[in-house]
Amino acid sequence: MLRKNFKLLKRFKDISSTLSKLGFYNVYEYFQLLFGIEIDESKKPQKLREALEKLGPSFIKLGQVISTRPDLIPQEVIKELIKLQDKVSPIEYDVIEDILKKNYGEDLYKIFSYIDPKPIASASISQVHVGFLNSGEKVAIKVRRPGLKELITLDSELMLILVRFLERHSKVVKDLNLQSLIHQFKRTTLREANLLIEAQNIQIFRKNFEDYPQFYVPKCYTDYTREEILITEFIEGVKISNTEELKSKGFDLKKISEELTDAYFKMVFKDGIYHADPHPGNIFVMNDGRICAVDYGMISRLPKEKKRLFYDYILAVTTLDINLAMNFYEGLNMITPKTDIMELEQDVESFLEKYYNKQLDEIDLKEMVLEVIEIVRNNHLRLPMEISYLGKTAINLEGTVRSLNPEFNPTKRLKKFLTLTTKDYIKEKVSEFKTATQLYYYSIFKLENIYRLLIRERLTFSIIFKDVEELQEFYRLQQQKLVTAILFIGLLISSGIFFIAEMTAIADILLVLSIIMGIITIYKILRF
Repeated sequence: MLRKNFKLLKRFKDISSTLSKLGFYNVYEYFQLLFGIEIDESKKPQKLREALEKLGPSFIKLGQVISTRPDLIPQEVIKELIKLQDKVSPIEYDVIEDILKKNYGEDLYKIFSYIDPKPIASASISQVHVGFLNSGEKVAIKVRRPGLKELITLDSELMLILVRFLERHSKVVKDLNLQSLIHQFKRTTLREANLLIEAQNIQIFRKNFEDYPQFYVPKCYTDYTREEILITEFIEGVKISNTEELKSKGFDLKKISEELTDAYFKMVFKDGIYHADPHPGNIFVMNDGRICAVDYGMISRLPKEKKRLFYDYILAVTTLDINLAMNFYEGLNMITPKTDIMELEQDVESFLEKYYNKQLDEIDLKEMVLEVIEIVRNNHLRLPMEISYLGKTAINLEGTVRSLNPEFNPTKRLKKFLTLTTKDYIKEKVSEFKTATQLYYYSIFKLENIYRLLIRERLTFSIIFKDVEELQEFYRLQQQKLVTAILFIGLLISSGIFFIAEMTAIADILLVLSIIMGIITIYKILRF
C-alpha cells in the first residue's frame, strides 16, 4: 500500500511539473478546464490538447476517450481533442528486442530473418517495426510499450482521486459522474492494449470484407501474435492524406472518397462493427488502387436494435415525425432525470424542420452530427458509448474524405445503405415477432413469481428520495463545520489557559493548531 501511494505521489509530481511548464499551475484547475467545469479565455482548447500530448500515453488515450463524450465535455474542447496527435517518443530497440525475446525465446530468429531497429511509428499504445519472416513475407511488428498496463492503472487511480476531490467540493462535478468516464477510459484503453483482441478484430473485418474488393484488411499472423505483440502483413501504399502523391500516381481522388465512404457505411449499417479511428494516418491507398485501413485496436459495435433506431430517426427527418424521433432518444435510454421533455421535443422539432425535405447530398454530415451533439448536451442526455464513438468516427471520416475532395459530400452515398430489401424486411419482422413472443412468456413467469411473493409477504420496495439524500448531505457538511469550529475555539481557549499558567511552549503549539483549525473552518464555511 505504501509503495502504491509513493508511486501515485511521484506520478502526481511529474504531472504537476509538466502542466506548470505549459502554464497550468494547478492540476485541479487543468481538469476543471478540460471537463468544462470552469472557463478561462486565456487557456484555449489548443493548450488543453497540447498538455495531454505532453503528459504521455495514457493521457493521450484519455483525450481520445473524452472526445467521444459530448454529453460531458464542451463542444469547443471536443473539436480540439479530435486533432490529438497519437505520437510519442520511440522506445530504444534494445527494450523492444527484450520484449520479443521474452515472448518468443529461442524461436525469435527462427521466426524472423530480419527486424529493422528503426521504428516506422511510435504511438501511445505501441511501436511498429518492419520485419521479414523466415518464409519471406514482409511484416509489420507491433509491440506494446513496456509498463503500459501499470501506467494506465496508476493514472486511472490518480484521475479518480482528482475527480473525487472535485466532487467533494463541487455539486456540478458530482452531477457529471466523471468517475464513470475514468472507468470507461481504463476499460477501453486496457482492451486496446491487449493485442490478442486486436488480432481477433482483424479476423472479423477480413471476413466481413472478403467479398468486397475495393477495401482490404491486412492479414494477421495469429500463430506469432501475443498479448503484447501483433504481427500483420506490411502494407505497401500511400497515406490517404498525401493527396499530391496520389494524384501523381494517377489515382482518382473522387473515386477513393466514394469507396472509403461506402466501406464505412457498410461497416456501420450492414456489419454492425466499425473501425472507430479513421484518421488519415490509419488509411492507405495500395498500389493496385484498393483502400486499406490499419490499426484495429479501437473498434465499436452497433447492434441490430440500435441500427433500427437510426433508420427510424432518419425516417423521422424525412417525414417530420416528432414521435418517431423521440423514440430514438427513449429507445437508447438517453433521457435522464435532468432532461426537460418539453424542451427536448422543441429542440428535436427544430432539428427535424431544418432537414425536412432536404436531399441527402444537401446535408452536411459533420454539421448534422454536431447539431445532434448540441441537443444531447443542452438537454442533459446520457450518451451510449456506441453512439458517442459513432459521432466521432463520422466527424473523422468527413474530414478525411473532404481532404481528398472538398466538393464531396459523404451523405449522398448513404441512400443505398438505408434501404432494406423485402427479404431483409421480412426477416427483421419475423425476428421482432419471435422476440415479442419470448418476452410474453417471460412476463407470464415473472408475474407468477411476483404474485407468489406478494402472497408470502416477502416483497419489499426500495424507494430513493433524491431531495432527502441532498438534505442529508447538507446536514453532514453543517456537522463538519460545527466540529471544526468547536475544535478551533477549544484550541484557542486551551492556548490562553496554558499561557496564563506560564507553559508557553505548549501554549504556542496550541495557538498554531488553533490558527490552522481556524483557516480550515473559514475555508469550509466559504466553500460549502
